[in-house]
Amino acid sequence: MYSLSSKISYRLKIKLDQIENSFSRYVSIKLCRNEAKTYRKQVIALKGKSIIDRSLMREIKEYCRKVFGSTSYWPWIALYTELRGEFKRGWMPDDYYRFEFLTKMNPERYMKFSDAKTIDHKLFDGFIIEPLFFRTNGQFCLKDGTVISKSEVRSILSDMNEEIIIKPDNGRGGKRITFKHSSELRLDELPTDTDLLFQKVFKQHEELQKLYPHSVNTFRVHTFIDNQGTVNVKFAYLRFGRGGSRVDNSSSGGGWLFIDSDGTIMPHAYVDIGLEIGETHPDTGVKFAELKFPFLPKVKELCKRAHRSFPHTRVIGWDVCIDEEGEPKLIEWNANNPGFWVNEAHYGPFFDELLISKPTLVKKPKQKERLAAIH
Repeated sequence: MYSLSSKISYRLKIKLDQIENSFSRYVSIKLCRNEAKTYRKQVIALKGKSIIDRSLMREIKEYCRKVFGSTSYWPWIALYTELRGEFKRGWMPDDYYRFEFLTKMNPERYMKFSDAKTIDHKLFDGFIIEPLFFRTNGQFCLKDGTVISKSEVRSILSDMNEEIIIKPDNGRGGKRITFKHSSELRLDELPTDTDLLFQKVFKQHEELQKLYPHSVNTFRVHTFIDNQGTVNVKFAYLRFGRGGSRVDNSSSGGGWLFIDSDGTIMPHAYVDIGLEIGETHPDTGVKFAELKFPFLPKVKELCKRAHRSFPHTRVIGWDVCIDEEGEPKLIEWNANNPGFWVNEAHYGPFFDELLISKPTLVKKPKQKERLAAIH
């Protein structure tokens, strides 16, 4: 049996944890909404005017109140409206998507799997680009898990004589990715604060190489498992590098092109906050509408098959590259807040078929019940 002091300490810990989690959530939501307000100011400044008057703002807030339970969701819907040039019922604000919808669809214990790139080849064997080797817990391993010494790694590298890519295990947005020729890689100079994945630099399809040759230009496919258990492609878009960048992430300066459900490439490209950058690539001059991607059905089918093999999270964003023969391969996947809002703004709503309402609060057990559970 626990002593009275132990029970009091446990109750105090529970209460403090609740306060900490509640405050952390409050701060995260507030920062998210401030982000929308900042983006909206940028959009208005660049466009020269706002399309939202008092009447439309009242309509937006009333929509948020009726559908999501609070008018406080208005900043993202207002941003969508500025970008789209009109208000669309059925939109899901990004703060609801991140802090309500995804928390229900993607349980945290499974969602975090997508932050561990060094295990992707185990989860999606046959779908994903395999590693040369990886480093985890301070040890280098072959793809089958065999631990190898640094001297063996150096021997592998010296036999390769080609460029490789080094990715941090939990990297996002193309950050901290390194490109090195195998002969120039110094193992002792690698970062020590993360596990690392080592791969050969991918050689992409000529159509994507023509678009922009300095990065691997990837398709992002957003899949969702509906209430009937069917995997659906909610939307897809093509990301491409710009300005000499080796990565195609829009957060690192790249652009993106939306792909309609029938495979049509939309003629206008956008930057990360959804502003247009024209109908041709600014570096190569390639006209976006003239791009031909006959492999798109394969891309979508690959993502659906991969999602069926990992049904533990219902929303996943897949990054897919295309090899020189036109075969798609997964680069990585994201179940931890896969990008949503800018596509929702321009081409959504994507989840309007769901009954989007204020989430039902689960009744928490009383403290006596919680204490009884630990005895």
